[in-house]
Amino acid sequence: MATMTLMDLPLEIRLLIYQGFLAEHQRIKQSRQPSNSHMQLLRTCRQVYIEAGIMFRQYLSLRNEIEMERYCHLHSSADEVNSTVRWIDVANDGRMVETLHSGQISPASQLYLILRNLPSLEKLRVFNVRNYHPYAISVPHLRYHLDFEGAMFPSTCYLTKLRSYELYLDPTTRVIPFKTISGKHIESLRLSGDCHLSPQTTGSLLSLRHLTLRGITGNSFDQMPFNICFSGCMLQSFSHVQGHRLGFEIRNNHLESLVKGPGAHLRKLVLLGSSRLTSSVIASCLHNLPTLEYLALSLVTVNELRDNFVLAIGPSISVLKLQITHAWYATPLFEEERLICNALEERLLNPRPPLTAVFVSFHSRLMSEDGRQERWMAIAETARLVLKIGPWEDDEET
Repeated sequence: MATMTLMDLPLEIRLLIYQGFLAEHQRIKQSRQPSNSHMQLLRTCRQVYIEAGIMFRQYLSLRNEIEMERYCHLHSSADEVNSTVRWIDVANDGRMVETLHSGQISPASQLYLILRNLPSLEKLRVFNVRNYHPYAISVPHLRYHLDFEGAMFPSTCYLTKLRSYELYLDPTTRVIPFKTISGKHIESLRLSGDCHLSPQTTGSLLSLRHLTLRGITGNSFDQMPFNICFSGCMLQSFSHVQGHRLGFEIRNNHLESLVKGPGAHLRKLVLLGSSRLTSSVIASCLHNLPTLEYLALSLVTVNELRDNFVLAIGPSISVLKLQITHAWYATPLFEEERLICNALEERLLNPRPPLTAVFVSFHSRLMSEDGRQERWMAIAETARLVLKIGPWEDDEET
């Protein structure tokens, strides 16, 4: 029997395979920046080089100054290669160099030279420098300053095609987003690190549709509610992950201001590791989200779980991920959690409207009593429902 190879498949299938390979390569794991190793596939044969070349050259990853210098040397001007790049991952150490005798300040890295020559750039993801030591300039009479965004764009940046701006930063990295980058056309935003926002910059994010906050250690969001931070936005998705023991914790007033303001028409809501939200506020907010289709809620209980917020989930929901744990110093609220399990089971048994996926993680004691786990698995099999029982947070974090 002859063995089928990649080239035996139709071109349409091969293009889908290339696309899937590139998407998997771009996936972020533990906030680590991907490499450019996807380009090695183009060396397989001439046909793969031709078929996948255009797609693969749209993505570029520069992890250190050596790679940046090499790219500048090969593509210093706005040539055809630069105009092809639509998605770039970069490592930025944020250093600016000041010449003491002249007072001139410029970025220490050549990263800004690359970014200003990418006219078709649509997606920018920024990481801390992890590979190799920071680039050093051995010239006397120099002084370093830190300006994370200014090191990428020393002057005002007008990348008119930039739609996605994502920061994957350590908690101690200080950044002032939109200090030089224009947020007018940004549709997807991810913030992390020691982030500081001002009402003047956030008020201009009128095109913003997808917002992710992870590991924020600045105090901007403690001082400004979401309806002020992101006034004028119409968010379709919102994700919050504390991500650090000293990170920004979403509280009742934040969730309420989100639902009453920019998140009134949310289709996707992700809240992981929330310990400052009360069940009554969760229920009230879910009741006021009639368009919600995707809910991922990981709740850490302390001393209350009075309101059964499962009853407030609207009929538009199709994917539900729910995890309830208790703080290490708190007593498990088994009775209240049991009521939530019962309400969820009634929802699973209701065929209209049907759920497509349910991920749940409750205390093992509750899942084992009265054969609940086996019963839910039988319900899922009958309803052709994707059901996962056990921790799911790691799959959700981005």
